[in-house]
Amino acid sequence: MIEDFKCWLNELGTKAIERKNTQLKNTKRQPWKNKTKNQDIKKIFTDNGRLIEGIKPRSSNDRKAREWLYDLIWREYDSENNFIGVCLAMEIELSDMKFSGLIYDYNKLLQSDSKYKVFVFQQKEEVASDKIFHKLELCTKKYKSRVESEFLLSCWCWNTGTFKFKQIEVKP
Repeated sequence: MIEDFKCWLNELGTKAIERKNTQLKNTKRQPWKNKTKNQDIKKIFTDNGRLIEGIKPRSSNDRKAREWLYDLIWREYDSENNFIGVCLAMEIELSDMKFSGLIYDYNKLLQSDSKYKVFVFQQKEEVASDKIFHKLELCTKKYKSRVESEFLLSCWCWNTGTFKFKQIEVKP
């Protein structure tokens, strides 16, 4: 499933760069504005989640749902429509690029008991994303997790116009 998540994010990034190349030639502006990026990410995870049997996505893009605790979750239900749990929790932090700002949302994600945890942030350069990945991995190892889970850390790098990923597996 993590590989699917990477593909979806890469697809969004590719489309953003294609738009920049056709509409905004020779500009230094960021090709993918934060508000649009946030909405696009939630939409692709919501749309793809709906294709999975028993999954009901809930995103703050949905006017009825609003944001609850996470930016997006996939709620899992059995065949009798009983709520089983949350299989994916996602936090998207695009407004703050400093670690001190990112860690607040990441700590919320650490507390989730979902199988999949996706954290999306951005940095200007890949070197900065590597530093953040390292710090988040240390935080993950320090946290006393009670559930087995798979993390996907996703960083949109402005200078390359691509996502960079780090996967972390947690076993209690």
